[in-house]
Amino acid sequence: MDTGALSVLVVDGNKDHQQLMMESLRGTINDIQIHFSDTGEDCLKKLLKRRYNVIIVDLQISDMVVFDLLYKVNKYNNQVPIIMVMADDSKNDGEKTMVLGVCGFVVKSEGYLERLPAIVLKVCSEYRLRNETEKIERKLEESELRYRMLIEDIIDVVFSADKELNILSINLACQRVFECSREEALSFSLYELVYDEDREKIVDCLKGAFASKRELVEGLEFRIRTRSGKIKHVELNAKVTYSECDNMVLTEGIIRDITERKKIEQKLFQIDKLNALGLQSSGIAHEFNNVLGIILGYLDILKLRLEGSNQQVLDTINIIEKAARDGATIVDKIQQFSKTKLSYSGAKQTDLVKIVHEAIEFTMPRWKREAQTKGIEFTINNNLNDLRLNVRSNPTELREVIVNIINNSIDAMPDGGVIEFSAITDIESVVLSISDEGIGIEEEIKDKIFDPFFTTKGVKRSGLGMSVSYSIITRYGGVISFDSKSGKGTTVHIKMPLYSKETMKREKEKGSIPELKANILVIEDEEVILDMMKIILEGKGHKVCVSKDANDGLEMYENHQFDVVLCDLAMPKVNGWKVANFIKNLDAIRKTSKTPVILITGYELDTESIDYKKEGVDFVLKKPVDFKELEKLIGNLVMDVDRK
Repeated sequence: MDTGALSVLVVDGNKDHQQLMMESLRGTINDIQIHFSDTGEDCLKKLLKRRYNVIIVDLQISDMVVFDLLYKVNKYNNQVPIIMVMADDSKNDGEKTMVLGVCGFVVKSEGYLERLPAIVLKVCSEYRLRNETEKIERKLEESELRYRMLIEDIIDVVFSADKELNILSINLACQRVFECSREEALSFSLYELVYDEDREKIVDCLKGAFASKRELVEGLEFRIRTRSGKIKHVELNAKVTYSECDNMVLTEGIIRDITERKKIEQKLFQIDKLNALGLQSSGIAHEFNNVLGIILGYLDILKLRLEGSNQQVLDTINIIEKAARDGATIVDKIQQFSKTKLSYSGAKQTDLVKIVHEAIEFTMPRWKREAQTKGIEFTINNNLNDLRLNVRSNPTELREVIVNIINNSIDAMPDGGVIEFSAITDIESVVLSISDEGIGIEEEIKDKIFDPFFTTKGVKRSGLGMSVSYSIITRYGGVISFDSKSGKGTTVHIKMPLYSKETMKREKEKGSIPELKANILVIEDEEVILDMMKIILEGKGHKVCVSKDANDGLEMYENHQFDVVLCDLAMPKVNGWKVANFIKNLDAIRKTSKTPVILITGYELDTESIDYKKEGVDFVLKKPVDFKELEKLIGNLVMDVDRK
């Protein structure tokens, strides 16, 4: 029988036994190498120098109890199958040795040497098969882990549902899109999520598709109401499986949150409308202003000639003049709000806090004096007094925007209320928020707020205020948006770039840095940062592997051994939390020491309330990275692993 080369270590102090076993094994097994150890200590030394396919150990060895030898072999080299040679069929000894890793037994009875080669071959074969099985199972577990992570990390909702669209399975994206837990999602039908005004149309559409045995439902857009009451736009793509009797069995699909896309489409639509109106108004304005100029000129002549005449006639002329001037103002505003391209023409450094004060003073007749005559009260809370906020804009136009928003808030609170100003800043921009306690904006008209000539205030208003505000803020590189809920007030947000940037100085952390060198994996999607970290860490003597893609980084981790992993939090495919979780799970499957994971982020994480250790993260480091702190941290983490 030729089974390939086998390397066998026989541990037996009896030279006669050694000779007999050698003759038996060589007489049956081709290409076999047999090595002998007279003592347990010699056996352990040989195991340190080379690997063997199988070890044959006599129950009685001279220098130590066989169980101690088995324990040490199992501890330091548990990759070798062991066959125990026993003087008799002792059940107690057999059970003890099996716990310590013995795979087969030979009892020194008549003919045992003839049986020995078959037992060796059987043990080696079973051990090889078991190893291959374990490798396959480990690969399957790793593959399943990656698959689960892929599904869970998809930003779209992946679901399956029955014929009534009751959810059968769903990924964690439901927390972000539906704003509910997985357990909650599994308790309701998708029909329940559809926004009231869209539900009948969507139910009819889907039931029609099912009735006509359509296998694919593609690009179906509708609105949903999340568990917190938010309205979101979504897109459904699904595959429907039918049974042999043509009854629908299973719907599997993806629901994508397209709310932001809809906002962008609305902005583009808004710009298109303004551009179209701009093209029309530019041609009309010249001719219209000529007509208005003639009217206003002749009205002035009439007023001079009729000076001292009947007051009623003069009042009539004044009304005509006011109407003509209002018409000229409207034409001018049409021309202004049709301009949405970035332009700093006429802009200068503007004190936003001062502009807000001026706008509040300018509107005081409405929110104070006029209101008092009606027996109502408005309160203006200005929280900007201690701030210095310089933006780049035309002060007059910016004041017009804020005045318009204040007037809208006053109109929305016919019984009085509070208008509040607040601001938040970062290094590059400021967001001014103006809130009221008014009637809010109905969901159905939110998309029309910035449309020209759209108004909810009847013929008293032109409907140009928010359109003009939109064009002014956009023209100076800003963004205007709002949050509103019917009956609960509105907050308008104006985001504008700061005119100048303030730099912050960081204190240098003191302390010694361990001089341990590490094998480091860095995962970061910003190429500039990635190159920088590689250069700096290699300059410290570390060996550094880098990956711009999280999935590629995880593949590198599967194929190589690393002492520390540095990972960015916010990445486009797999975020830092998922990377850390995968690494810790893979370490557990492989039964290896847990590799330290350092999460690097530019966000302000609440580390007091987030149990990042539970997520597989060993330390959170904030950008910009202090590399002295990082060097010390790497050294400490590597030392902690070495101590374990």
